[in-house]
Amino acid sequence: MEYVKICGLKNHDHVQLCNDHGADAVGFIYNIPSSPRNIEKKELKSLLNEIKDKILTVVVAKPASIIELEDIMQDINASYYQIHVPFDIQELNKLSEPDKKKLIFAIKVNKKNKESAIKQINEHGNQFHAILIDNSEGHGNEIDIEIMEDIFNETKGTKIIVAGGIKNNNVEKIIKILRPYGIDASSSLESKKGIKDPLKIIEFLDIINDIKKKLRE
Repeated sequence: MEYVKICGLKNHDHVQLCNDHGADAVGFIYNIPSSPRNIEKKELKSLLNEIKDKILTVVVAKPASIIELEDIMQDINASYYQIHVPFDIQELNKLSEPDKKKLIFAIKVNKKNKESAIKQINEHGNQFHAILIDNSEGHGNEIDIEIMEDIFNETKGTKIIVAGGIKNNNVEKIIKILRPYGIDASSSLESKKGIKDPLKIIEFLDIINDIKKKLRE
């Protein structure tokens, strides 16, 4: 597992905490007013400027069009852009190859759309940095392990990041069963919606580090 991201951060102290305790990436919710973790452009740019190259940075957005996505990528400099989009994945072919490799393409998966999701991942997944499978989007809804196992078994070779209700008491099971490229946690690390709890972040990352150590042994 190469990618552990703590998402929905709002201040530099929490970013530093993630970096100090072994996270690979930090995520920022941008231009999604309905999210309690949303931050404004000025604040986001300031944070990204402070972070520089200390840790991978991920802007999480829901662009309504390919034009809006291009504007975000040109205006805000981050390592990756995690996108949840309403338009067809084929639209992303309009981007340059380097830009596509900066994308983490998010897919909502359930029993009804599992097969179409598998087809989409197999046909397009390797165009992007990674595919994120998330049926929660910050609401804490837990992933369905059985569905995820089917997806992983039928999409070999694609970098898949798992998100959705990942927390202390289930993260080891998720990692051991799925062996994903990465995991993404947010709501389980909060004292209340949108407010990260430093102690929860530390405890979660310490558990991840222990799991990684066991897997290497």
